[in-house]
Amino acid sequence: MKKMGYDDQAIFEDLGNANFLAENYENAVFWYTKLKDVSKNGALKTSYQKRYEHALVKTSGIATSDQSDNDDWVADVKADYQLEDESTNKYWDFEFGPNGELITSAEKPMDHSLEALLDNATSDSNTYKAPVALTANGTVAYFTKAVLIKPEYGIFSKKESVQKIFKAEKINGQWKNIKEVALCPKHYSATHPTISEDGKRLFFASNMPGTYGKYDIYVSTIREDGTFGVAKNLGEKVNSKKNDLYPSLAADNTLFFASDGRNGYGGLDLHMAQVGSKKVDWSVNLGSDINSKEDDFSLVLPTRDRQGYVVSNRGRDKDNVQRIAFTLDSKKYRSHLKSENDILEALYSENNIDYSSTVFEDE
Repeated sequence: MKKMGYDDQAIFEDLGNANFLAENYENAVFWYTKLKDVSKNGALKTSYQKRYEHALVKTSGIATSDQSDNDDWVADVKADYQLEDESTNKYWDFEFGPNGELITSAEKPMDHSLEALLDNATSDSNTYKAPVALTANGTVAYFTKAVLIKPEYGIFSKKESVQKIFKAEKINGQWKNIKEVALCPKHYSATHPTISEDGKRLFFASNMPGTYGKYDIYVSTIREDGTFGVAKNLGEKVNSKKNDLYPSLAADNTLFFASDGRNGYGGLDLHMAQVGSKKVDWSVNLGSDINSKEDDFSLVLPTRDRQGYVVSNRGRDKDNVQRIAFTLDSKKYRSHLKSENDILEALYSENNIDYSSTVFEDE
């Protein structure tokens, strides 16, 4: 285990716990004592100290009516191995449905049967929290869920939770052929999938090696046989030195995403960039009409009328993510927003903005 990179503390924790649960109390005392020797200030954490003292009582040979005999030791040990799921990040406390809509307790996505794919449903039967991307014909879904993976180094029996993207196919009204899509290395996360209208590209966020910051936006080509090309980082024109998350698509090649890594109005700001098959524009902040001093996560543009909404926590309760509705200027709004300039014209209220952007071939 040492040759594999595990340190003394991890080894002693595991051996102490394994012997304790097997009621090999003498061995448990031995390993917990070793653990004390390598612990900071020679002190065990409260839970380990509790088990250590119980094991000492059991090896003393003195009959006692120790109240701890009634403790649920399996649950006690399990609590020490509780995963620190990265989805507790404040940016991941909620998710979106197939069309970028926020999922709340009062609504479901268009296809209720998608719930069966997800193992992180909430206690409310009308709610689940998982990003879902559907192909235009509704027969293929991409979604994120947490999986447990043994770390490359560290605690032997403690697994880490990472986010992975899965694919499912709808066959005869049922979701089948559920499998993970290998978009990033094993020990890194891929999340927030969104698919292009033609079904040929999958955009997502990942913290895999090669990012400019914490999470970057990537794109992978979907081949005709359903396999994926190598994921490509969208580069510094889109990604920053911090978090770039929640990609979504509109007007064919227009990418919306949230970032906290650029100068803006505060927290996560919404940006957009034109992403062609071989070209990427420099991203543009969507401005003060859309962004606020709080976190702004997603933008849903109007379809038939002029009203859209921003998903934001700019309300009084910063933990309450809401839809903030807006209406586009009738003089600037077009029923079909086909290009980046169309969208910028509709969203911006200022009249003196230069909407041009530098575009060049990706290397």
